Amino acid sequence: MISSQWLFQVVEEMMDFFIIDLLKLPDDLPILIDLGIMPEFILPFIPEERMICFYTSDAEIEKHSNKSMIKFSNEIKNACTKLGIKTIERTPNMSVEEQFRLVREHFKM
Repeated sequence: MISSQWLFQVVEEMMDFFIIDLLKLPDDLPILIDLGIMPEFILPFIPEERMICFYTSDAEIEKHSNKSMIKFSNEIKNACTKLGIKTIERTPNMSVEEQFRLVREHFKM
């Protein structure tokens, strides 16, 4: 049983608003989605090779949020790993430029 079920339901409802936009994107561009959403909801529309999963370290979440958000983040991270989606931990000392470098590197851009 997912402990953060209410949060997943909110995100599922949000999916309706941008699925059409995702489907209109060119096939050769990576897609970055920074929502807390389980990847299996996206995979019917976007293959895993076009996705990358950034997640925030537990320590960083604990500083700015609560323990339930850590569980939620870990559930998404574990699902991405299980489905073979590249995962990268976002740490407090990682600059935005470094994050973009990792994305470019992963997608060979």
